[in-house]
Amino acid sequence: MPRLISTLTVPRRRMLQMTGALMLSMLWPHVAYGQTGRQVRDIAKAVTVLVSPQSSSGSGVLIKQEGNRYYVLTAKHVIESTRAGEEAEVITVDQQSHPINTQAILYLSGVDLALIQFESDRTYPVATLGNSESATETDTIYIAGFPLPGQAITTPTFTITKGVITGKGQYQRGYGLVYDNVTQPGMSGGPILNAAGQLIGIHGLAEGERVQGVAVKAGLNLGVPINTILDLTPLALQQHANPVAPPLSVSPDETEQTFRAFLDQHYAAMAPLVETRNAARLFNYLPISKERFRYQQRQGNIQNYNDRVAGASQFYSRIPTTEIWKLSFEITDLQMPDPDHATVSHIETVKWSYWPGVLRGVVRRRETVTWERINGQWKIVSVVEGERL
Repeated sequence: MPRLISTLTVPRRRMLQMTGALMLSMLWPHVAYGQTGRQVRDIAKAVTVLVSPQSSSGSGVLIKQEGNRYYVLTAKHVIESTRAGEEAEVITVDQQSHPINTQAILYLSGVDLALIQFESDRTYPVATLGNSESATETDTIYIAGFPLPGQAITTPTFTITKGVITGKGQYQRGYGLVYDNVTQPGMSGGPILNAAGQLIGIHGLAEGERVQGVAVKAGLNLGVPINTILDLTPLALQQHANPVAPPLSVSPDETEQTFRAFLDQHYAAMAPLVETRNAARLFNYLPISKERFRYQQRQGNIQNYNDRVAGASQFYSRIPTTEIWKLSFEITDLQMPDPDHATVSHIETVKWSYWPGVLRGVVRRRETVTWERINGQWKIVSVVEGERL
C-alpha cells in the first residue's frame, strides 16, 4: 500500500499562521510580556556572539544547546568565505574564544542564513524565539552585534540599537523585515529582538544606493524573519547531528527510517510554499543541487534549474487567484543503494475548487526524484516527470 506522507489544504493562510505560531511555542517556550530596554539589553548581551572568520568579522546569536555543543545562527555572507578546515572562532559574552567547526557549517537553502557550531564545557543561555509573523509596522525592535572597528571605536564592542519595524515583504535571499535601527558593518548576523526580548529575525543588509561609486546608506535595514527557520532549521539541525554517512553499525532499515523522517518534513513544508504561488521562493527552499539538477519532462525535454523555475513561474501565473488547492503526496517506492543515495517515486495529487469543500477537479501525476547526500546535506539532483494518472 502506498504510504501517505502529508495532506495539507492550500491555501489556508490563517490556519498555517496559527500552526506556525503553535510550532514556535512548542519548540521554544516564550515569554509573553514586555521587557524594559535594560532587560532586553541584558538578554541580547548574553546570547549575541562575535563571529570571527579569517576574512573579517560579523555577529551571531546562540539558538540551541545539545550537551556541550552550541549552535549559532548568523548571516550566510558573514561566514561563507570560510573554507572547511580553516580557522575561525566564536567569542561569547565571557570573552572566551571557541573554535568553529568549519567542517560542519551549514548554509540554509535560498536564504542568507547559516548555522555554525562550537563546543564548550561552559554554560551559555540561548535565545528565546518569537513569532515574526505577529510583528508589524511601528513595533519596537532591538538590533545587537559587534560593529567593525572604525576611526574612534577601534575594537569590536557589543552594541545594541533601538528602532521600529517600518515594513514587511518578501525579498531576495529570504529577507522580509524592514526597520530603521542604526546599524554598522559587522553587525550582520546579529539578532533582531522584539520588546519581549524574543528573537524574531537575523540582521543582514543596509538599504542604500551608490553615489559616484560610493555606497550611501538610506537609513533602513533588512533582516530575515525567524519564522523562515520553521521549515529549514529542523532539517538543518537533523543534518548537523549526522553530517556524514552513518557508521557501519547502523542497519539499512535504520538508515531508511531516518531518510523517511526527513522526507516527511520535506513534503509537509512544501504545501505552504506552493500556496504562495511564488516559484522563485519555492525553488529557493527546495534542497536542490542547482549545478547538477535536471528535470526530464514527459515529452522528453530536459530542463536545468533556471529553465525549471521559469517554467513554474509561467504555470503559476496562469492559475486564478481564487482557486484553492489541496496538495498531497504518496510515496510508492523508495530505493537506497547506500546511505548517501536515494531514489523516491511519489504520486502528487492536487484537488482544486473555488469554494472550500466543493471539489471541481483532481490532477494526479507520478514523479521520480533522485536524492544524493552532498557535504552532509540531502540534495535533489534530478526529477523525472511520469505519466498523469
